[in-house]
Amino acid sequence: MSDKVTLTIDGVQVTVPKGTLIVEAAKQIDNEIPVFCYHGKMDPVGMCRMCLVEVGQPAIDRGTGKPELDQDGNPVVRFFPKPMTACTTTVSEGMVVKVDTSEAAVDDRKAVLEFLLTSHPLDCPVCDKGGECPLQDLTVRHGPGNSRFDYEDKQHFPKRYPLGDLIVLDMERCIICARCVRFQQEIAFDPVLAIENRGRRAHIVSYSKPGFDSHYSGNTTDICPVGALTTRDFRFGARAWEMTNVPSLCNHCGVGCNTVLGTRSGTIRRVMPRQNETVNELWICDKGRFGHHFNGSPNRLTTPLVRKGDDLVEATWGEALALIAKEFGDIKAAHGADALGGIAGAHLSNEDLYVFQKLFREVIGTNNIDHRVGLSAALDDTTAFTVGVGIDTNLGHVGKGTTILNIGADLDQDAPILYLRVAGASVKRGAHVINAGGRRTKLDAQAQTTLRYRYGTAAHLALGLLASVVKQGLSSDDWVKSRTTGFADLEKALQNYAPDKVADITGIEADVIDAAAKAFAEAENGIIIFGLEAGNDPALKAALEALALVTGHAGKANNGLIAVLPQANSRGAVDMGILPDRLPGYKPVETNAGLSAQEMLQSGKVKGLLIAAADPAPDSDSYKQALEQLDFLVVQELFLTETALLADVVLPARGMAERDGSYTNLERRVQTFDTAVPAPPKAWADWLIFTGIAGQMGADWAYASADGVMAEITQRVSLYAGMGFKNLTAPISLQRKTEHYIYEGMSFTADVREGVQWATAAENDSSPQIPLRFVEPAKVKSDEKGLTLVAPRMLYDGGRLLAEAETVAAHLLEPELMLSGHDARKMGLANGDEVTVSQNGATVTVPVRINRTVSEGVALMPRNLAGRPAEKLVGPDGLYSTVNVEKS
Repeated sequence: MSDKVTLTIDGVQVTVPKGTLIVEAAKQIDNEIPVFCYHGKMDPVGMCRMCLVEVGQPAIDRGTGKPELDQDGNPVVRFFPKPMTACTTTVSEGMVVKVDTSEAAVDDRKAVLEFLLTSHPLDCPVCDKGGECPLQDLTVRHGPGNSRFDYEDKQHFPKRYPLGDLIVLDMERCIICARCVRFQQEIAFDPVLAIENRGRRAHIVSYSKPGFDSHYSGNTTDICPVGALTTRDFRFGARAWEMTNVPSLCNHCGVGCNTVLGTRSGTIRRVMPRQNETVNELWICDKGRFGHHFNGSPNRLTTPLVRKGDDLVEATWGEALALIAKEFGDIKAAHGADALGGIAGAHLSNEDLYVFQKLFREVIGTNNIDHRVGLSAALDDTTAFTVGVGIDTNLGHVGKGTTILNIGADLDQDAPILYLRVAGASVKRGAHVINAGGRRTKLDAQAQTTLRYRYGTAAHLALGLLASVVKQGLSSDDWVKSRTTGFADLEKALQNYAPDKVADITGIEADVIDAAAKAFAEAENGIIIFGLEAGNDPALKAALEALALVTGHAGKANNGLIAVLPQANSRGAVDMGILPDRLPGYKPVETNAGLSAQEMLQSGKVKGLLIAAADPAPDSDSYKQALEQLDFLVVQELFLTETALLADVVLPARGMAERDGSYTNLERRVQTFDTAVPAPPKAWADWLIFTGIAGQMGADWAYASADGVMAEITQRVSLYAGMGFKNLTAPISLQRKTEHYIYEGMSFTADVREGVQWATAAENDSSPQIPLRFVEPAKVKSDEKGLTLVAPRMLYDGGRLLAEAETVAAHLLEPELMLSGHDARKMGLANGDEVTVSQNGATVTVPVRINRTVSEGVALMPRNLAGRPAEKLVGPDGLYSTVNVEKS
């Protein structure tokens, strides 16, 4: 039996899959049925009645069971007595639909619009939605042209009602389509909005405290069809037709959400999502939407600075570059090339990072380079090279038959859009999600299996899962034999990590571990996601890599590992070789491996440093002292950071909206961003700064653009072959047909670029067999007294870029200690009480907040906050530590 059906819409035949809605079938033949409440990403509800159409079915002879035929031999079509909603009615074989050819449907659409406009204000000239408003366009196209309703009887509501501190509701404009309510329930899994009252008194409210408490609230303004919801950031900022929309990327986490920067008069007026079904679909989080103000901040560095005595004074680029070349040259002559080093933050583009490592390796002659400072110090990963998720992986498509193991990642905080996609795979499409962590997270509500391990035992849990797979005979024997080596040795090592042996260590019962291992191994597709709270443990990464290989969940689409690295281009930093022991493309350094960032900042071996887009000074007192003792320090930055204040030369860099380049996201997808706004006149792109330094030191490089740098990368880094800007910026045809913005909520036109992934070793049949690695995990200390302090990352942390966004200032976290209710009562503490937290001589004083997600015996203190209190207690690259807590 065919899975296709053929129907006729306004006299045009169309063949579509079974189960297709009439509104979607009509789009295939460019017949745009008008809608307000319908949205392709949400369940249809038929609330607005705007999509009413006449529907007929072939008449069936009850006697013969065959279609009735008329005198001419054509099927007899019997129409339903009343129009039906095209957004809730599925197609059937032989169906006949009348959209514009039905007088009744046309009249009904006019009536619906007349009713909607009875109390809708005529404030189009000042409405932010004006010029891209479905209500405007559909009224012109389908409306009656005049109203019979008495103007004096209009229903009036508040016009500036704050649903939350980021979103403003104009109640008079709202047509109760419930798109916003349904988005929060079905997509964001934050049911914080509701419809209150009935009839003309119905309006949208938020019952959460604080109001509209969600990381995804801004998306409701995109999909609102009438301008009832607006953001405080863009409200009355510009008209749609005045702006230039430029394709870009979000630079606040590693998901790589595609965005559009709406610019006017050289400034960014708004940030909206750009459709990419393989990355962020149609959504972005509020941090990505509102955290763009660092680009045009008045606090930006605008000219080179050099130190004269105790002061930093303005200088020309020529003076600054000449001084750097002289001082670095003198240090190299006196102490050797290894007395110099470089630290580059993972906010930099692939082009910047490539030229950075080339400067140090080919011009200066040292491998002393690293990117692992700040957030990047707490988690790094090279497993992507062997078993990263396969090319064409799409979390927006996986469902039944797929198991997703998430271990140690609070996705709602670490990578919000990744959370939406994983939660959606579970709830909407039937994937089995195993959520493993040391505390409750939002994903627990959508997970089928929850594993709560003790902090510090994630590697033991991973080994227990792996041992269970082997014990239950669930290994993919053909894959193991053909693509891996060392299985016998691994099997022997795992005998000490059987589920019954790790149960007491992890706090998870053996049968629960066995069941989770079975669910993962037997799935058609298996994806492993791991993050910061699993610990930056080589034993964990080796175990997860082996788990993917042994189960055969590697080397193909929708299978493999995703490391939730902290920065926008953390994956690109590893790809480009910003490690002391790895060259670009994951090639090992054969001789003279360099110093890590931690070693450069503590060993005293380095006399001169170049630090770009990183600020290690506040992370550790010892780091700050080491920077102060350097013979020469160069910092290139957007702002005068704590590290920049210690520098001998400070160089002004361009923000990502002021130049072009590429990032590589968590799934190894290389994507580009374009120049959107002008830069400060004396600010340079980072790759150009490194090129200038190299030129002063004798190199003859001829890069004219980021495109030119990428062209060289494609020649010298095999993973990036074929990834020139021409290929990366080529628009693709949409997987979802969205001819008109009434269906999705966004009217702008911008290139849809999918990006390009590089292939892993597991996908390359010609690559050598992959060794199954076993690394002994560290012994877990069970006799330490005190609370286990964990330092996770939260979405609204104290990052320097986010600090420039006044819109979200109220959301930025202040240092505090989060405790379980049990531990707080035990210690006689209440919310707001001051406590002193100490560990190994480090002491911080912070207020207490009782948090229901915190487990007994555990305390949370988010990292990357003002003053770096968590880092002082657990170390710049640490995750957890045993601490003493006393009431102040």
